[in-house]
Amino acid sequence: MNYYSLPLQPMQESGAFLLRALQNEETPLLDLLVRESVQNALDAGRNGNKGSAVSVDFHIREHPLEAIASTFGEGLNLQMLSKRYPRTPKLLEIRDSGTEGLTGPMTFDSVGANGQHGNFLKLVFEIGRTRSDDGAGGSWGLGKTCYFRMGAGLVIYYSRIKTAEGYEERLVGSLVEDESRPDRLQLKTQTGIAWWGASDCQQAITAPERIHEILAALGAQPFTGGSTGTAIIIPLLKDNLLPIFDEDSARAPWWFSSYEDYVNVAIQRWFSARLDNPFFAGGRYLQASVNGKEIACEDMLPIFRVSQCLYDRAVGEVPKAGDYLATRGVKDDDVLCRSIQLRNEFVGNGSAGELRAVAITPSQLHMDAPDNAPNPELCIFGKVDSAAPHRPIVTFMRSPGMNICWEDSIDSRGWAGGFAGFVDGRYVVALFLPESSQELQPSEARGLRSTVQSLEGYLRSCERADHAAWVDISGGRVVEKIRAQCGRALKEFGVPPQPSITVKPSMRMSRKLAELVLPNRGFGGDGRFGKASRRSTVGSASRGSAVPSPDLEVLDLRYEASTIVMKWRLRWGMVQPDLPREITLCVDSEAGPITPAKWAESKLGAFPFQLQSPTISSASASVKIEEASERIVISLPKGTVEQLGLVLEGDLRVRMADSDGSKLLRPVIDVRISDKYGAAL
Repeated sequence: MNYYSLPLQPMQESGAFLLRALQNEETPLLDLLVRESVQNALDAGRNGNKGSAVSVDFHIREHPLEAIASTFGEGLNLQMLSKRYPRTPKLLEIRDSGTEGLTGPMTFDSVGANGQHGNFLKLVFEIGRTRSDDGAGGSWGLGKTCYFRMGAGLVIYYSRIKTAEGYEERLVGSLVEDESRPDRLQLKTQTGIAWWGASDCQQAITAPERIHEILAALGAQPFTGGSTGTAIIIPLLKDNLLPIFDEDSARAPWWFSSYEDYVNVAIQRWFSARLDNPFFAGGRYLQASVNGKEIACEDMLPIFRVSQCLYDRAVGEVPKAGDYLATRGVKDDDVLCRSIQLRNEFVGNGSAGELRAVAITPSQLHMDAPDNAPNPELCIFGKVDSAAPHRPIVTFMRSPGMNICWEDSIDSRGWAGGFAGFVDGRYVVALFLPESSQELQPSEARGLRSTVQSLEGYLRSCERADHAAWVDISGGRVVEKIRAQCGRALKEFGVPPQPSITVKPSMRMSRKLAELVLPNRGFGGDGRFGKASRRSTVGSASRGSAVPSPDLEVLDLRYEASTIVMKWRLRWGMVQPDLPREITLCVDSEAGPITPAKWAESKLGAFPFQLQSPTISSASASVKIEEASERIVISLPKGTVEQLGLVLEGDLRVRMADSDGSKLLRPVIDVRISDKYGAAL
């Protein structure tokens, strides 16, 4: 094949630039490759029968170095090639079938007046050009640069397409390397970018005999019969593509042992909704294999089967009675189904999409013996499972079905709304699926076009080159509102609002604000109690304020560093008035307050809160206070009958532990009749 080096020209990109174009150094290279290559294949298969699958096959094998030297020897430093690869190298072949292949003109001179460049020119010779339709995966045309980062920078494109005259095969090679490297493979280059193609011009070779000869040297098979598709072959594969598992206390999971296993799990991680799922609603579903072994739905890791099931429930294509969650015994009460509504954003109704979430136990995730399935955090983030509560895991996607990212943030502005997880050890997995056809109201002020734009198109424009996040364009707040609504729903799912706790502080704040801004006279009472009644004197008896059982009210809160300062009011009560009253401290949870004893039984570590510095305002000397870290006992001398209507007020401090985890929990104080100290006092 003939060698063509890209000369240095004005505004010309270089190889060093292209290798960094994605600006993503956090995501493992194999994950980037799987995301880009599978999405390219799915885009190329959009015109087929929706009921059929797009097949994507990954093959990893060794190849002779001579296959590279004999085919691409022109322009290469063969001595440097042998020096850099003293052992037999490996290659990665990504092969899609049932797709349209690399169609379109092969030279820029052949581009027609309509400007349709086609798949071939976009993938092989262009950078930064992409499909313009909203439903396509790419939006920048830079994702393909991840191919050059997998090995020495050499990528071979082979495709078979259908034309008006029959079928045509195309093969071309491309090399992108850092032009400043002292051990670069090209003999002479100013840009680090080159191609190998036909001898008469800079385009692919089309002679079937020559193409099959090159494929045979690399161990690849040609497309035959009526099949069309594309094979991307990356030889001279790097040896360090597996991410480092740096958890010292745990053994690396099985998929960290080989490229084949890691690619298998990466396909599940990013395409769980579309993989082996005939009910996928956004187009043809995905059928994937690694080294000839097909990835079937029933073989997917449990967390990804859960994610697929949430997708199916969001689109309503599968009867939930027989889906994966139902077979694992997940009840309807453990599944959140919420339509996310936005105001003043859409032309029609305000639905931005569907949120589905599930609270699922380790047993339902097959984590118990004998299955011993890996935990969700290990499958998704590659990190050892933390102790309960487990952080909620949220993913979201557009119509192509690729998970944009997996997020486990417990920030109040994140997708989970600050919910920190269930203390009983259940996992929360959530998925948001947008209503792609929704039409946004045009608004130049919000950064949107004056013409109508779909939600799918807007979200596509919010993705950066690596498609790893949604970031609102300047002036737009659609993603921000969606995230806030999802966060509110998930927080309520994990911690349902308690009116008795939330109403009082909000009403009290409203009244305090009213006292500040309204006149002192002329507006009447606030309607709380009808006629004004005489207030009980703090520290003295008043039978008019007597209550059957002890009652504790928090009057005021203020926050200091790692401390909550509370002002409280205690009504003594008429039940067993001679016994002391005990102010208790618990941790709030969705199942009710967790006492220190239950906290210790659950082996959750040190109790996260401590009571400190209790005081009683205007208290007589007969009132005694006994302080402990998790309770305060208030006692009066026996035989005192005036305490039937006694009202006490005081202050105390709730000290939070130094760990970050305690800041995510909420303390609850209450009062009860003390039975432990009654006999002694």
